[in-house]
Amino acid sequence: MKHLLLLLLVLLSAGPCLAQPTKGANQTPDSHVGFVPRWRSLLTKGWRYHAGDDPTWARPDFDASTWDTLTLNRPVHAMPRATRAGVCWLRLRFRLADSLRQRNLALQFYRLGTADIYLNGRLLTDSAHRARTRGFCYEPDWLEVPANGPAEQVLAVRFVPWRLFPLLGTDRLPLLQARLLTQRQRQRVDTKCAVQETNYWVITTVFLLLTLLHYTFYLYNPTQRANRYFARYALGFCLATMGVNYGIIGFAILPSWQWSAAIAATGGALVTLSGFYLLRAMYSLFGLQPGRVYVGLVVIGCLVLPIKVLTMISPWAGLAALLSGILGLAEIVRITVRALRQRRRGARIIAAGFAGGLLIILLYTGLRLLGIYLSPSLDDWVSYAPILLPALAISLFLAREFALDAELLLVKLREVEHLSAQTIAQEQDKQALLAAQNDTLEHQVAERTDALQRSLTDLHATQAQLIQKEKMAGLGELTAGIAHEIQNPLNFVNNFSEVSTELVEELQQALAARDTAEATELASDVAQNLGKITEHGKRAAAIVRGMLEHSRTSTGERAPTDVNQLADEYLRLAYQGLRAKDKTFNAQLQTDFAPGLPLVEGVGADLGRVLLNLFSNAFYAVHQRQQANGQLGYVPTVSVRTKQVGDRVEIEVGDNGTGMPAEVQAKIFQPFFTTKPTGEGTGLGLSLSHDIIAQGHGGTLTVESQAGQGTTFTICLPS
Repeated sequence: MKHLLLLLLVLLSAGPCLAQPTKGANQTPDSHVGFVPRWRSLLTKGWRYHAGDDPTWARPDFDASTWDTLTLNRPVHAMPRATRAGVCWLRLRFRLADSLRQRNLALQFYRLGTADIYLNGRLLTDSAHRARTRGFCYEPDWLEVPANGPAEQVLAVRFVPWRLFPLLGTDRLPLLQARLLTQRQRQRVDTKCAVQETNYWVITTVFLLLTLLHYTFYLYNPTQRANRYFARYALGFCLATMGVNYGIIGFAILPSWQWSAAIAATGGALVTLSGFYLLRAMYSLFGLQPGRVYVGLVVIGCLVLPIKVLTMISPWAGLAALLSGILGLAEIVRITVRALRQRRRGARIIAAGFAGGLLIILLYTGLRLLGIYLSPSLDDWVSYAPILLPALAISLFLAREFALDAELLLVKLREVEHLSAQTIAQEQDKQALLAAQNDTLEHQVAERTDALQRSLTDLHATQAQLIQKEKMAGLGELTAGIAHEIQNPLNFVNNFSEVSTELVEELQQALAARDTAEATELASDVAQNLGKITEHGKRAAAIVRGMLEHSRTSTGERAPTDVNQLADEYLRLAYQGLRAKDKTFNAQLQTDFAPGLPLVEGVGADLGRVLLNLFSNAFYAVHQRQQANGQLGYVPTVSVRTKQVGDRVEIEVGDNGTGMPAEVQAKIFQPFFTTKPTGEGTGLGLSLSHDIIAQGHGGTLTVESQAGQGTTFTICLPS
């Protein structure tokens, strides 16, 4: 939906092109760009095209004077057949004004197909770029046009169009567009896109909170059905706006028009459905029953929705959406006016919300007609206000109704408490006699159980100390691994900071000597170093965030968990934790993660604790064997493997360490049983791990081992 709006904006805002063609031979420039306006410079005229595929056509000295001329920014159906049927090449020879040649420019293409872009014979889009931009209408990466280029420059494009469907209106979109921007304009575009995306998420969050709030109200008081209808309205709108943001993810999977069609269809259905629920909420608020008008609106909505989907880019789509929206708004206005005439409670609040939204629309339209444009962030919020104000007004009214109902319930509760107090006073007299008789018996029982209670208390205290010791040991290993991991990015930050300081001193010297070339090169090096500092700083911040997440107490709530990612993360942390204690220790890590493994419903913190315990024991075993035997050619190895067996997911943690005899394997999961020396283990790690897997997640934890050969633990979890 968001991308369709961008495409329509391109169609509506495409003005006269600033590139003027020059008649004559091909060796003269076909276009001249003298300046770049506020938003963009569209390179539309002066292009030449030719069907076929020949790499030499990208060379700047190639003579394309015999090729046919072409004007871009035209809809697909108006383009020559050669540009729509297969591979073709397009070339533009242009000249930049001297003021633009001295500045770094940015080039971006909008295209309904795959494009290889050459500037002066140099390929700007390599294979990695093409793989990353597959399915995008706009190039997500800006293509740089360096400063101080040649006077005459040649832009060549090898273009392969997508297969489009006229029924969806895609043949009305421009097939190919190119725009040239200064660095400041590029920053404006990036800033505006970032602001729009942020505002989308804010709106999504607001409607998600409204959904949770009013669904909670409904659960507390099911008789107020308006809360349920309004919660469904907010949820539908939340999902529709969420789809706008998540729609960008699908561009890496599907061609743009297919993903846009799917998003438009889903978003249109959600918006239409949420509109029906908004009407039901209004009916319920004022005690009205849906009648023929509501049924007619539902029928019209069901008929309009396919039209919106099948002709989403044509003017019919906007007309259908406008028609359904006007009819629904008219019914809401009718209900509100009727409630105002009947002096219904809360009608003024809702009317004020709709009136405020309408007033903002009129003011916004008036400013546009007067040629006054707001900032990008304020412009977005003004466009969202007509949606937010009525929703917040209805939410305020429902919250007020909920508060009044809660106050009434409190009054009734006080009456019930007063009657209960009288009943309790009567029962207390009866129980006083029984209490006196029970005191004697309880005194005797207390004396007999006192000794046992003291023993149990001591046992519980000992168990708590052992469990705490086991947790602290695991936390120590995890902390050591994280500290070792975070040291690397910090070293990079320090090193690049020192180098940047030296470069700044050299830059100052170059500026003092007025050596512009040297100063430019040093500034580029400083910028590159600062980028490295930012990159490694973000890496350190990510590690700290991970450490904070792991340090939080588990809530016990299950969530879909990626066991591949979890196993890989804790394998690295356990290994770095042991290396932090013994710098001389090295081991070989082997991973075999099954691709496409389904997510497991579980508590991530608890599963991570189990994996950390198994990995720590594996590294301990290979370390002991390495120190005890000193075998020539022995390579300590710890492996982890995941696979799917039926409807279950298995995680195998293996090592080639000391192994265990059969009698030890039989008792390995018993509490307080340990094979480690006194002071190094509590005997609770594997016992707690077994309980977490078997009792907490409904899985199994088994062990297979051979003395002197190694050990393999297998976790089996339901997927």
